[in-house]
Amino acid sequence: MPVDPDKNAQCCILIARSCHMYRYIRTQSDPPGAQAMMIYHEGRVFVPIFQHTAIDQDHPVGERDTFREHAHDLYHFVLYTRSTGRYVRNGRWRPVVPGTFVIISPGEPHDFVTGQGSTIYSEITFSLETGRGEVLTLPFETVLSLYTGTTLALRSEERLPADVADEVLILMVQVTDYLQGHTPLGGYYAGRTLARLFDIVIGHCCLTGPGPEHVLVDQRIAEVRQHIDAQYAAPLQIEHLAARAHMSKRQLFRAFAQAYHTSPVAYQQTLRLEAACTLLRSTHLRCNEVARRVGYANAYYFHRVFKKNVGMTPGQYRARTTGRPPGAA
Repeated sequence: MPVDPDKNAQCCILIARSCHMYRYIRTQSDPPGAQAMMIYHEGRVFVPIFQHTAIDQDHPVGERDTFREHAHDLYHFVLYTRSTGRYVRNGRWRPVVPGTFVIISPGEPHDFVTGQGSTIYSEITFSLETGRGEVLTLPFETVLSLYTGTTLALRSEERLPADVADEVLILMVQVTDYLQGHTPLGGYYAGRTLARLFDIVIGHCCLTGPGPEHVLVDQRIAEVRQHIDAQYAAPLQIEHLAARAHMSKRQLFRAFAQAYHTSPVAYQQTLRLEAACTLLRSTHLRCNEVARRVGYANAYYFHRVFKKNVGMTPGQYRARTTGRPPGAA
C-alpha cells in the first residue's frame, strides 16, 4: 500500500512533539562516503559530515565546554519549537520564540544552553570536509553562494511561518532517523535531506543580490527592528517608525513582514514576553510589576496575552521554571 506523504509528515511532527529528546552522535571518524551533495571550492570537493543531531532538546547535554559561549569549525541549524527563551550569539542575547530558525557558521561564538530556560529546540550540526579531512570554515552565506552559483545575502536568524517550521522539523527528524539507522544508504539519504533543508534556507532566509535596492531596504528595516529591540517596553509609534524608514505605514508593514515574517507589533510582543519570562525566572517581582516593566499597563491584558502565547499563566510559568509556588513574590 502506498504511503500518504501528508499523513507521514503529520506523523513525523507528532513523534517529535510527543516523545522525549533523542539524538544522533557521530562515533566513527570514517572519511566522507556518500556524495549526495557537494560544495566545490578552490579545486577541492567538500561534503557534509553530520556530527550530531537532536530532536526536542529540552535540557543541556554534551560536553561542558559547550555550556558557555564558544566557537568551532561546525555549522549549526537550530529550530526552536516550543516556549520562549534566548540564546547568545557574538556576545549578545537574542530572544527566541517557536519558529525561530538560527544558522551558525564556523568560528561564530554562540551558546544555546545558558539561557535556554523552558525552550525546546531541534538541531543539526555538521562540518564540510574533503576526503583528506580538510575542513571548510567559510561563512554559511558564502557556502550557499557557492552551492547556488549566485550571490546571496543570508538572514542567519529568521522567524519561519508555522508550515515552513513544521517542514524543517520533519526534515530534521528524517535526517536523524537515517543516521541512527546505520544502513548502507543512510548517509546518502541524510545528505539528500540536508539538501532539501538548504533549499528551504535559500527560499526563506536569503535575498538575491546584494544589489543597491536590496541593501537599502534591508538596512532601513533592520534599523526599525533595532529600534524596537531597544525600546520594546515603550508604546509602539508606527508613524514614527515609518518616518524613520522613509516609508508609509503600509510599506513599513509589508517590508517588515517580508524581512522577518512578522509584523512590528507582533515582534514587539515577542520581545516583551521574552523579557517577562526572564524576569519571572530570575527575580521575585510580582506578576503585576513584571507586566509594568515590560510595557503592559493593564495587568489583566498581560496575563491573557502571556497565557495565549506561552501556554500557561505567568504564575504557572514561574512555578514550573523556578519551583516557587504561583502565589510567591
